[in-house]
Amino acid sequence: ELAARALQHALSVDPNNSVAHHLLGQAYQDMGRTADAERERRTSQQLQDVQNAKPD
Repeated sequence: ELAARALQHALSVDPNNSVAHHLLGQAYQDMGRTADAERERRTSQQLQDVQNAKPD
């Protein structure tokens, strides 16, 4: 739960941090919060897709 709070804080500073969303999803999964975990994983993937689509 401490990790989840730290990651939530990190996301309040940088909501487009795909790694933090992914890690928060893992933390939620460990806490048994399956729906929240899936939401964070989807958000992480969407952000990664956007970042990968940007031209160099």
